[in-house]
Amino acid sequence: MIEVKDISKNFGRKKVLKGVSFTANKGEITCLIGINGVGKTTIMNAIMNLTPIKSGEILIDGEKLSKKTFEKITFIPDAITMLPQMTIGEALQFMKDFYESWNSERANELLTFFRLKEEEKISSLSKGNTAKVNLLLGLALDVDYLLMDEPFTGIDIFSREQIAEVFTSHLVEDRGVIITTHEINDIEHLIDKVVLLDEGVVRKEFHTEEVRENEGKSVVDVMREVYKQ
Repeated sequence: MIEVKDISKNFGRKKVLKGVSFTANKGEITCLIGINGVGKTTIMNAIMNLTPIKSGEILIDGEKLSKKTFEKITFIPDAITMLPQMTIGEALQFMKDFYESWNSERANELLTFFRLKEEEKISSLSKGNTAKVNLLLGLALDVDYLLMDEPFTGIDIFSREQIAEVFTSHLVEDRGVIITTHEINDIEHLIDKVVLLDEGVVRKEFHTEEVRENEGKSVVDVMREVYKQ
């Protein structure tokens, strides 16, 4: 389990996070939702220890952030980090050389699933295929938790559907996923838990199935209620 406990973060005088708390379990997809500037990416960076927090703490399976906990997590940003002149095959080889947790068998399976070719240069890929390569590089690591920042931004509907299909496959299995997205309609049926953020605080945290069964509401219905208050 990832536990975010009462974390606060300032950028200069601006308070970006104001005592944010939530949990994300293994085997569940937890979605952070909110308009731009509410701190979704900052939370992701804090979990990866890429940005220091002012107060609070973050625990991974009950342990404070450390080299050991980082080996359990991968962060898939909203833009690919590989050099554009590299081929997909060279990017895969780089990951294999750099990460002990790299799973070549899973990487090859994802290549086939996404219909990508190793000889293709990253610079020649469409936005949709670039997003698929980005996702492949994260999913092929044997880790317990996946953090995904806006994986659907700016890509075509068919690529979004194919990427969404990954979440129901054995390629994610029982791993914990934290995702930020504006394309809620594409993955609402896949999400287990939602954390609604607004102005640096958690406005509501809920399991989607409970809300559907007990209140007959969709994620979008709850969003409308919360953000209109």
